[in-house]
Amino acid sequence: MEPLNVSRENFPKSTDFAEGMKVLNPVCDNFELLYEYDVPYLKHNDHYLYLQIIKPISEKPLPLIVYIPGSAFHKQDVKKRVAQLAMLAVRGYTIALLEYTPSEEKPFPRFILDAKSGIKFMKDHSETYHIDKNNVFVMGDSSGAYTALMAGLTNGITDLEDNDLTNGDYTVNGMIDFYGPTDITTMNNVPSSQDHRTPDSPEGCMIGGYNVLESAIAQKTIIKNYINDGRELPPVIMFHGSNDELVPFSQSCELYSAMKQSGKQISLYQIDGAHHGDRQFWSSEVLDLIQNFIESNRRNL
Repeated sequence: MEPLNVSRENFPKSTDFAEGMKVLNPVCDNFELLYEYDVPYLKHNDHYLYLQIIKPISEKPLPLIVYIPGSAFHKQDVKKRVAQLAMLAVRGYTIALLEYTPSEEKPFPRFILDAKSGIKFMKDHSETYHIDKNNVFVMGDSSGAYTALMAGLTNGITDLEDNDLTNGDYTVNGMIDFYGPTDITTMNNVPSSQDHRTPDSPEGCMIGGYNVLESAIAQKTIIKNYINDGRELPPVIMFHGSNDELVPFSQSCELYSAMKQSGKQISLYQIDGAHHGDRQFWSSEVLDLIQNFIESNRRNL
């Protein structure tokens, strides 16, 4: 038989039959995904920082989640979370996993500036990546969650901008926080499996190799110090394990209480029994809450 010269849509349905076969008519209720890896978004001296982009196939622009993987402020394994973040992408969100400068190369606030530059890059290239630049959210885990919170809550603060950002748009609709630190000076006030004060601790390295309790720089890193200056702030949703051995659960409580007292919009969910980075954070229940948060804070223009 000669090949049929018909369109894909007009190709005839097979009439063949096999005894015992089963016919399915599945509903395609999730998005098909594409993965674009190692997209350079910022150059520091002689090297680039990269984004890993998961793109749902869609006829219309989709909301964007910029995800910042945690690493104790050291070099990240950025691609480690690609598979898990696909669980959000199939719900109709473009995901951009962001690499930041490790603290040993350049300390605070470089990684925050990197995050803001990554958000700005995606907004500037919204047509290329088919995203709705009016609906951008930032998310992270551990040190990445801290970075996400600071990127979203310090919009317009000149001390946490550089020339690339002064006239750029890195605003976000909201922040999603998985067990991030919020005040490095209080982390050892409660039980923890490591010291957070010494110059070689993750927090000490984060501020340039200083003792956290003896450095004035540490005060500039405290998130709640940026929420009382009258600026309108995006909403925050937080998830934190009750048994977190690395970032104490009290860290989320501190920021939650401070934002509540300032009349800011914030929600906190304790994951009962969960340790740092446990799989419960990727459960359907948590992903549903994240989706509801995004949909509740989307701008419909």
